[in-house]
Parts: sequence; structure tokens; C-alpha cells
Amino acid sequence: MGVGAALLSGLVYDTAYYDLLEVSVDATEVEIKKAYKKKAMKHHPDKNPDDPNAHEMFQAIGQAYETLMDPNERAAYDQHGPDGPPRGGGPADYDDLFEAMFGGMGGFPGGPPHGFDPAGRGPRPRRGKDTVVPYEISLEEAYVGKKVVMALSRDRICKPCKGRGGREGMKMTQCGKCEGKGVIFADRHLGVGIVGKVRVPCPDCDGEGQHIRDKDRCKKCKGKKVVKEKKRVEFMIDPGTEDSERIALKGEGDEEPDVPAGDVIFHIRIKPHPTLLRSGASPGDLQTNVKINLSEALLGFNRVLIVHLDGRGIRVESGRGERIIQHKDVWVVRGEGMPHRGRGTKGDLYLRFDVQMPSTSWASRAGDGAVQLPEPLPELDPLPEVVDTRYLSPERR
Repeated sequence: MGVGAALLSGLVYDTAYYDLLEVSVDATEVEIKKAYKKKAMKHHPDKNPDDPNAHEMFQAIGQAYETLMDPNERAAYDQHGPDGPPRGGGPADYDDLFEAMFGGMGGFPGGPPHGFDPAGRGPRPRRGKDTVVPYEISLEEAYVGKKVVMALSRDRICKPCKGRGGREGMKMTQCGKCEGKGVIFADRHLGVGIVGKVRVPCPDCDGEGQHIRDKDRCKKCKGKKVVKEKKRVEFMIDPGTEDSERIALKGEGDEEPDVPAGDVIFHIRIKPHPTLLRSGASPGDLQTNVKINLSEALLGFNRVLIVHLDGRGIRVESGRGERIIQHKDVWVVRGEGMPHRGRGTKGDLYLRFDVQMPSTSWASRAGDGAVQLPEPLPELDPLPEVVDTRYLSPERR
């Protein structure tokens, strides 16, 4: 399908999903569904076990189908492309998938280039694009919270020229590369053996369609209209923060002339912990593996099993022979999970037991009635400064 035909018939910003399913921009739902079935069957990973790219292609086909089959999603995609403003009233769920799958196939993270709309040169956006900053924290920091202080570099309107890029009353010259349109078409890799066309801002004029003459350019910003500025910003990561949460700093993004600044959005990623895992019936639950020996499994124990995320030692008392703990049993310690944000409570801590069996030599002596059960495992050395005692719940998960 030619890009020219697509623009004449549908005025779409990006034909990537249509190209992926091999349908026109005017395709009906029936045609899209038929094309999807054909492509999905062809590229299903089970049918292509030797193709390392099969799973990636299958996921891409599914995303294209889901978007084009939903009228609202399709309209937003036609207007902005896959990396445009979030649809459905919240942050886009597929931003990371797009980046991993296509390397930013829409061309510009945060939305279409500023200064033009999908139909050509049109009204400027109501606000600047958002800047998404990945920010990695530890599970310990997610548990206790953290104050983050950092320096951001962002674009700000050039004060000497007031965002004009040059002197007042200057004359502009038309850009020869885009012929004054502000946009050009560029190839974009969509998947294995698939290349589509995407509208992008003209690199020569930054999407303006016009040039400022060298003699008229502002000496401060060199005609760019904006200059880089560093600012110290602060924000809080609350106790109980979850992976993939987003923290927005309103108005701290890049500025451009006549457009309010966008936001800086910190995309929180929590690093895996060596012993604790978020897992359970609620987002606040934690799970960890604990080693005990045979005597502790049969007769119970009372010792510090783990050092928690805030440095406390958690002493667990299981009861003396009241319950036999079997290998891989999972028991719960109430109220020792992650904090529930805004509720003043915590989730639960689930202990998965690894029962260490004695050696074969011990077993042979035990058969003669000559030995006792192994001694319980020793306390942690050194013990944490703060030790809290908790009891295993009789409820089994």
C-alpha cells in the first residue's frame, strides 16, 4: 500500500499497523479480522519453533489487531500513531512493549512531532510532550520509601529572543528538503522483513518548514528558540510503591514557544531482590524461602529467620511440635509484607520451607537407635539490632 494513497484515503499519521496486517487504511472490521487470522496462523510460535523472531512477530500482529478492532483506539492511532498520547484515560500499557518490539516505531516517544498534525501543517499542541525517565530502585527503597533529589536538563524558552529564534521582524526562508511542509516520510522497521513509512519532522528545519537566515539568528540559542537549563527537582517514592508506577512532575518537561511545558514522568522499576519476592493474594504480600532442619520441622523452632527490608530481624516461633512442617510447605506471617499505601497496614509474609534432611550416615546410626535428632539450626550471627517476634499463622496457603 502506498503512503500517498493512505494519506489521501484515511489521513493517518502512521500506517504501521495496517502494513503489518496487510490491509488498507479503510479496511472494515471483517477485513481486519480475516487478515489477522491469516497472519497469526502463519507466524504463531508453535508453528515456527526454529524462528527466534516468531514470538516477537506474533505479539506485534496481536497488538495491531487489538488496536484496529477498537473504534476509539483506531481513531487515536490514526491521529497520533502508536507512540502518541495515552489512550483509554490513563498511561499507555504498551509503551515498553513498543520500545522492546519496534525500537520506538512511532518515531517520537511521547506523541507526534510538535508543530503539525496528521493532515499537514496545523494547530500546535495544547501542551508540550512529556519526558519519560526510567528510574530504578531497590525493594528495600520501595518498602521504606525514598526522597529523590536530582538535576534535570530540559529545554526552556530563550529569553534574549523570547522564543523567536532571531531578531524581531526577521524574514524566513522556505526549507528546501520538505518544501515548506515541515514533514518528510521515512522508512521504519516494523518487524522481520517488514518496513513501513512514517511521517517525521523534517530534520533540516525541525518541522517548521522554514529557516531563519544565518544573519538573523539569536546568538544565545543559535536559532533553536530554546536553550538547555538545569534544575534540581525533588520527589518522594512512597512506602509500598509498586513496579511500573509513574510519578509525574507537572510542568517540568521541555518548553517550546507558545506551548505550556509538558511533564517529567519517572517510570519506576524495582530491581529483583535476592531473597524476597512480591507474591501472594494481594500486592502487599511477600514470599521468601527459609531453610530448617528435620528436628525443627518435627518439633518446631524459635529463631530469627530473615533480616527484613528495613533491617529488622524477624524472629519466628512455630510452636513446639504443634504442627509438623513438610518440605515445600508455605506458611504465613501476618503483617510482615509490603506497606499498603495510604492504609497504614501491611501485607503478609509467606515462608516457603526447605527442610534440610540429615546425612545418610546419620540415618544409618538412627536405624540402630544410637542417635538423636539433629540440633536445631543456630541463630543468625550477628543478630540485627532490632528483633521482632512473629508467629506462624495456623492458616495454610
